[in-house]
Amino acid sequence: MYKVYRFLSGFAFLASVVTAQAQNSPFSATGIGDINESTGSVRSFGMGNVGVGTPASAYINSSNPALLYYNNRVTFEMGLGGQAKQLSDNVGKQSSADGTLNYLGLALPLSKRWSTAISLRPFSNVNYEYSSEGTVNGDATTKTLNSYTGNGNISEVSWGHGIRIAKRLNIGVSASYLFGAVEREATAQLVNESDVSLSAERLVINERSNYNGLLFKGALAYRQPLTNKWSLNVGTVYTLGNDLDAKRRTVQERRLSSDLVLSRNYLGDSISTTTHLPQGIQVGLSIDNGRSLVVGADLSAQKWSNFKSGLNSDKLADSYRAAIGAEYIPNPASINSYFQRIGYRAGLGVGKTPLELNGKPVNDVSLHWGFTLPIGGSPRPPEYTQSLLNLGFAVGRRSNGESSALQEKYFRIQLGFSLNSNWFIKPKID
Repeated sequence: MYKVYRFLSGFAFLASVVTAQAQNSPFSATGIGDINESTGSVRSFGMGNVGVGTPASAYINSSNPALLYYNNRVTFEMGLGGQAKQLSDNVGKQSSADGTLNYLGLALPLSKRWSTAISLRPFSNVNYEYSSEGTVNGDATTKTLNSYTGNGNISEVSWGHGIRIAKRLNIGVSASYLFGAVEREATAQLVNESDVSLSAERLVINERSNYNGLLFKGALAYRQPLTNKWSLNVGTVYTLGNDLDAKRRTVQERRLSSDLVLSRNYLGDSISTTTHLPQGIQVGLSIDNGRSLVVGADLSAQKWSNFKSGLNSDKLADSYRAAIGAEYIPNPASINSYFQRIGYRAGLGVGKTPLELNGKPVNDVSLHWGFTLPIGGSPRPPEYTQSLLNLGFAVGRRSNGESSALQEKYFRIQLGFSLNSNWFIKPKID
């Protein structure tokens, strides 16, 4: 019991300090920001974010709650993420890099047919900064320099269940609580045409939006043996459309260049409204030999054209994504060779994002790879304790296909730790 308390206490502490960050990305300025596509473990990330139809007992199957059934041991996971990014257009280039705590998860088997898991991860991120030139309304001769910034995130706490209801057939459900705040600022300064300088004062409109609400998913998973060694897995996840409660406070300020506030005016009462998140569906399949090799593919679609928000009039488009990936472990039970127990992964993802640029869809193409490094020896009875260090990498690009338009090239890395253990073992007397 002490072991249970220790792990839950550690999980609660890490959950209290988890933050979701992102780099400067104008693509996150629309809607509720960049939606987190990496909803699985580092294993899934290294396979191109394939996971809807790929069961694994050593990792929390958060991509498909029906696959939680295979977590027959207590599993704790923690992931760190980082990325380097380059933005470019026909004007210039900008590079940046950062990192953050990516996710936390704890899975518990409740019976031989039922496992549950809780997790914490980013749902969406907002972080952008850009500027443009304009004119004063009603006076086309007076120019202004306008700048726009935004930062914040929406986090997701999820509670999922995977239950075997028939031979080879599992069902899964998950309920998530989404919460977070996003702050956006729009600044305007007059440009002095005579000496091309800026006025000392700036007009700043600051908007802080708070979100909270529930999100529900239903899932199925089926495993069919093909031969004595090979099995086919099929999984599907349906995300219900749901409304988030949203509240926005708007403040207008006059500031000096030193950021000293000269005056502040609250523009009316806070706005209380809703933001509608659309329904989505994911389908995945894989084939594996139950030991050393798995090859999988996922397809997903989400009706982002149904996105509506009482806080803005942003229009989004339906999104699609396809991915393939594989994992190979030469000999998971090898005693004499550590390298035989290392897992090797690779994957490819191609998707159409909810964003459009110059009337054309913004596509995302990424190449993934990764490794699992076992810590310690092979699992031994009766505890079967196993610790794994997981690494995942990805290089990709988001663009609308026009060479002169804004495009984003990125390199991402994820580092994860997984611990599997049997906590509840009945003592035996010989």
